[in-house]
Amino acid sequence: MREGFLRRSPWLILVIVLLSSIAATLNQFKVPPVMPLLMEHFGQSAGQAGLLMSVFAVTGLFLALPSGFILQRLGYRATGLMALVFLAAGTASGALSKGIGSLLLSRFVEGAGLSLMAVTAPDIIALWFAPEKRGRAMGIWSVWVPFGSTAMFILAPLLAVRWGWRAVWQFGWCYTIVVGLLFYFIVKSRTGVSSDQDHSDACRNLTLRSLGLVLRNRSLWLISLLFCCFNFTVVAFITWGPTFLHSVRHASLIGASHTMSLTSILNIVAAPLAGWILDKTGSRKVICALPLLAMAFLFPANATAGDHLFVALTIAIGFLGGFVPTGVFSSAVEIVGDERLAGMAMAVIQIGQNSGMLLGPLVFGWLVQTLGWQAAFWTLAPVGVLGAASGLAANFSRQHPVVTCQS
Repeated sequence: MREGFLRRSPWLILVIVLLSSIAATLNQFKVPPVMPLLMEHFGQSAGQAGLLMSVFAVTGLFLALPSGFILQRLGYRATGLMALVFLAAGTASGALSKGIGSLLLSRFVEGAGLSLMAVTAPDIIALWFAPEKRGRAMGIWSVWVPFGSTAMFILAPLLAVRWGWRAVWQFGWCYTIVVGLLFYFIVKSRTGVSSDQDHSDACRNLTLRSLGLVLRNRSLWLISLLFCCFNFTVVAFITWGPTFLHSVRHASLIGASHTMSLTSILNIVAAPLAGWILDKTGSRKVICALPLLAMAFLFPANATAGDHLFVALTIAIGFLGGFVPTGVFSSAVEIVGDERLAGMAMAVIQIGQNSGMLLGPLVFGWLVQTLGWQAAFWTLAPVGVLGAASGLAANFSRQHPVVTCQS
């Protein structure tokens, strides 16, 4: 009885899915804290070494829709295990890399794992949680990115200083193997379904026409654009914030890093709160659009803010930023009207997310180089407004299922 309860407890499943998702972000963000060591070891410039991070966004962008189709074909359990295998294999090969080329290839493999996990986790949550509890569950799961990045910014320097940069990769591999075993033994079929194969069969029987209707869903693409703008602004701010504080405000590298880490820490605080508010109010449009609109007016102030005001603005941006992903992930599942298509809906969302992650730091850096810091910070405002407008234009109400199964 106890074993059966554990395997079928939605909250236990959520914990394992969260831990598995964190494996993706731990491995994604292990590079920035040890970037100077990697540049020295492989003899790379800053621009060349930066590819170690940008390859994740490129991989996620190109694999977003294929990941959705893989999930529809194989089901959530097989796809989740595949994601963890990719993460473990990429991390292991990265730890053994002799040159920058092999390390970049290992990062591509890890990026494939992250892309698969990003579409699988919401699908599992959608199937295990009723709509009235789904917002809270999505809010808790939404901490996977800030938690993973914050943890690695703390742990990676400690491991690298004592044992070298390869120890960071070895830690990522060990963590991935442990949570992979937990996922394998605990994440089974949802209550009322005899096996994950049944869910997989149901997804395979969805017609191509039904999948096409999802991909032509106007509101889903508007929310993807909102998430693109959100990631554009936030990732640009987090990426270049430490450089701004160090080069312009003359803060120490450690002090600048600690200041910017407040963004991720406040994300962790806000995301579960956003989920609780979603379950109480059901207002996903408000949770998605209004915080992004408020953030749009805060970014430009950072260019001229004093030290204390900069910290206050960073805290506010981090807290508001924790609401948006929770609302987006919950909305994507609701809009398509059928939980079996949650993975395909998340694939569309991943296109927006990875586009923003790729473009934000690149455009911001180019603006700093050509027009200066103040112009770069001001540019984040219209991007944020565009994202908020896209969210306000979208229809967030749960639609009637549009999918049919082949007879």
